[in-house]
Amino acid sequence: MINLGHIKSFLVCFAPLSAVFLLLVSLLAWDGTSVREQSIGDDQRFALDKSISSLQERIDIVVSDLLILSESTNLEAVLEGRASFEQLADEYKLFTLRRGIYDQIRYLDNDGDETVRVNYGSGIPYTVPGRDLQNKANRPYFNLAHNAPRGTVYISGIDLNQEFGEIEKPIKPVIRLSAPVFDRFGDRQGVVVLNLRAAPILDDVIAPLALDGAKPFVLDHGGNWILGGQSGENWAMDLTGTARVFADRFPNAWENMRLGLQSFETDTGFYSVQLLDASDLFLARNTSRSLSVIFGGDGEADSRLNLYVGTYLPRDVFDVLLSPQRGTLVIVTVAFILLITVGSAAYAWTRQRQLVASFDARLSEQVLRASKNSVVVADQDGIIAKVNPGFTAMTGYLPNEAIGKPLSFLRAEQQDAEKLEDMLMAARANGIWEGEVRNRRKSGDFFYSNVVISAITDPGDSEVNFVEMGLDISRHMENAQELWRQANHDALTGLPNRLLFEDRLEVACGHSETEGHSIALLYIDLDGFKPINDRYGHEVGDQVLRKVGERIKNTVRTGDTVARLGGDEFAVIADDVKNKEEAEWVAQKIAASVQRPMEMGALSISVGASIGVAMFPEDSTETVALLGLADDKMYKQKRIRKSG
Repeated sequence: MINLGHIKSFLVCFAPLSAVFLLLVSLLAWDGTSVREQSIGDDQRFALDKSISSLQERIDIVVSDLLILSESTNLEAVLEGRASFEQLADEYKLFTLRRGIYDQIRYLDNDGDETVRVNYGSGIPYTVPGRDLQNKANRPYFNLAHNAPRGTVYISGIDLNQEFGEIEKPIKPVIRLSAPVFDRFGDRQGVVVLNLRAAPILDDVIAPLALDGAKPFVLDHGGNWILGGQSGENWAMDLTGTARVFADRFPNAWENMRLGLQSFETDTGFYSVQLLDASDLFLARNTSRSLSVIFGGDGEADSRLNLYVGTYLPRDVFDVLLSPQRGTLVIVTVAFILLITVGSAAYAWTRQRQLVASFDARLSEQVLRASKNSVVVADQDGIIAKVNPGFTAMTGYLPNEAIGKPLSFLRAEQQDAEKLEDMLMAARANGIWEGEVRNRRKSGDFFYSNVVISAITDPGDSEVNFVEMGLDISRHMENAQELWRQANHDALTGLPNRLLFEDRLEVACGHSETEGHSIALLYIDLDGFKPINDRYGHEVGDQVLRKVGERIKNTVRTGDTVARLGGDEFAVIADDVKNKEEAEWVAQKIAASVQRPMEMGALSISVGASIGVAMFPEDSTETVALLGLADDKMYKQKRIRKSG
């Protein structure tokens, strides 16, 4: 129902909006050339940044591929004589076919001789026969990488591939990457070299730049055309010996590029350019790992380590794009008149609703204060704006100690804090996020909280606020963890019991199949334990079992699983075992450790150990059968020891 208050609010809004309307008409009539130019530049810069980001992702894959090939288990097997060079070539052919971006993959021995070389050909990789293999000892990608430490990558500038001293036809722009190869003893065993096909990668980089008639290009550091030139300009210096450079046709633009300008206008058009620095390109996405890079060393190709990638709008195209859209002025005028009316009416309606909403706000404030659960209100960036008394009771932080800090300051671990942004994004997308988090009180104590984060959008300005409600569930979590521990661990020794052991055996066998290594299952039964129980009692027997469990656990690796299966039987899962001999060696170490006398007050007690060893997958690929096989071998050893 419309009342006097609505009318007053309408007039208060209508008058200033009318003034704004007159100002808007004046602004729309003004030539917005500079704004349009900025928009064009932003569009080109966005496309350029997106293309370069895509290039960086592909470069990261290339560097990872090189390191994988230089440390591959197949290459190690070849160096140790366990596999043939033909098998290594097959691996390279498959790798080349799957990736599709490498023109050549080569393995060079310590003398620089190509031992294995696979060419991409016309989409069908093939092994180059021995008579066509060459010595590359004098090439920088060999001698610089061969003398480099482990974890080093050599990267050349972009140039045209050569075979037997001549440029290959049709031309193949390539970037050469190489890495040293070491055997298991740390001795140098040559170099792995990748010839990266630069043409399809650069084509992918410049394709998105051809917007609205723009002409993309790639230049080397000296301004020589690599892509985007006219007929005879691309690679002119390499192919004809005569330089055809960017500055020949665009001298003013080249001068601006040399000065470091990235967006500019000249008499020939509008340009957006970025200089790709080789070190930034190859190291920007590898900061999380230790990586040393050697750049250049290919003579003239050194100038092609840093490339200019850009696009330009010819003058005629650029002028068309700058033309203002004056035909829309009338439509905008009519729309704005309607906007004045609708806006004024909306303001009047909203104002009246605010008066009603103020009571609801006071009521909500009282509920917030009365709640015993923790309630936190944060802004769209996750910065705490308000807390209730329940928050202080749960965390120990007073309001002035929490307000202004990010929600993450409560999280117990750094990784928990880093997940907060994902939680807020989920709440923003779905309206709510619920889960369990581990927080830290002001006293330093940890506690678990069931958290519900709600995203509340202000309809007035679309700003998102977050409300986090928390319930302390620490006691529930502790009880659940203790119940899980009791159900999965032996009460006497604290070791995993049979249930948890069988589960870990399934997981270990699954990892073995996926990663291609072996695991060893050791089934252990104590010799001479029953007489100890009979003679000294179960209390002493329990002490023996605990000491045996400790000795076995201290003998094997930290990542191996030691379990008590029941009675005087133990078992070990030894992961990533090279062969049966290594497993037997581990068994001997365990037996020797168990057999050492145990001093218990005035008593000196000794027990022996019969150990059965079964290998996965060599002996069996079924976990139940594997456990039975290890048990049989253990009893066989026990019979042999008794008969001996």
